[in-house]
Amino acid sequence: MTIEPLWVGIGAVCLLLTLLFSGVYVAVALALSGVLGMIIIIGFQPAMTLLATTFFSYSIRYAFIVIPLFVAMGLLSAETEISRDAYNTAAKWLGHIKGGLGAATVGACTIFGTLTGSSIVTSMVFAKVSAPEMIRHGYDPKITYGLVASAGSIGMMIPPSVLVVFYALLTEESVGQLLMGGVGAGLVLAFCLGSAFILLLTLRPSLGPRAKGISATWKERFISLPKLWPALVVASVVIGGVYAGIFTVVEAAGMGTFVLFLLFIISKRFSRQTWPALASCLRETLSVTAMVLLILVSAQVFSRLLVLSGLGSMMTDFLINADLTKIQFVIGVTFLYLLLGCLIDAWSILAITIPVFMPVIESLGIDPIWFAMLTIVATQIGTVTPPVGLTVYAVKGVVGESVKLGDIFRGVMPFFVALLIAQAILIAFPILVTWIPYHIWR
Repeated sequence: MTIEPLWVGIGAVCLLLTLLFSGVYVAVALALSGVLGMIIIIGFQPAMTLLATTFFSYSIRYAFIVIPLFVAMGLLSAETEISRDAYNTAAKWLGHIKGGLGAATVGACTIFGTLTGSSIVTSMVFAKVSAPEMIRHGYDPKITYGLVASAGSIGMMIPPSVLVVFYALLTEESVGQLLMGGVGAGLVLAFCLGSAFILLLTLRPSLGPRAKGISATWKERFISLPKLWPALVVASVVIGGVYAGIFTVVEAAGMGTFVLFLLFIISKRFSRQTWPALASCLRETLSVTAMVLLILVSAQVFSRLLVLSGLGSMMTDFLINADLTKIQFVIGVTFLYLLLGCLIDAWSILAITIPVFMPVIESLGIDPIWFAMLTIVATQIGTVTPPVGLTVYAVKGVVGESVKLGDIFRGVMPFFVALLIAQAILIAFPILVTWIPYHIWR
């Protein structure tokens, strides 16, 4: 008895969801569901051939080199004093205003975002660097750690961003243009989070110190600026080098990693901790890279099944025929991602949904860079929502028993609202995302 391919596709989706909710690793769930569906539709041998060609042809792509390089950049920068210097400098310039140390934390996360493409790394670093200093000056621990967990999302938007590269490889969009689209989105997030913290302290002064934070003379402020040179050098190499046409994105990633490696060696001064720390960075780079690549290739296997079964085209036709406007569609996607963000991580959300959404955004004439940034911001909002809340768990892992997990989630709530406002601003004003890629990045 033969089974209709469409029913096989529906069954594969049900199997995928069952495996994911059972705790099976997302790459395994994608590949297993896809392979089993292909075997039923086209037979065992053709399915194995298609599986092998998909893994080989997709995994040897030159652009994949960017992933381990950007991951290494983030890990190496976390081992240096760059994050601490960025925070201290921002604190000298902003610490004298009400809620200034919180704004300094957001500013330092933005600067640090030019070195790392990970929200988790950013949150963990500033949970060590800025949170203890804020608490020492009298800021409420819940709000402090909530801000740090939320501000990590900026690190995923400001280039280089591993998740943006992941999205580009899924959709075959320009890596360079998508990375530059993250600049505007990241600055909007930074503005909303910093403003939310200052507003919160204004409305509820008890959450902060009675006295103003760090006071510094103008001389001390200007003296602190040279400490930002490592971040400026790396940003100039990665972003400026590509913009000037000196490097491709892959070459710039290699140069940025090399510069950060030199800074790492200089900061460690060949002490006993140098080589163990370097080995730890390399092991983590390999681990994260393997995870990302396996998800990417497995997502391609599952998307092949969607094509073979006809389910993908049916879902696409349904969304197109729903007569949704561009704004209605992106708002619907945002709410879907917020819901999925409560259950699974950002990588899994993009891997599962983007192959279905891409034909729809093309048919609706939605700008691909604008849509990419909206989806990535939506997934980052999911990283602070329970029960998954990966950045919240990362912060909790750093601070240990000094604060309860529930307190961090409660502290995140005001900034969750700020992130939603940032998303609404990006939906209402697409030019904030698209101006740099289309008018400066050519």
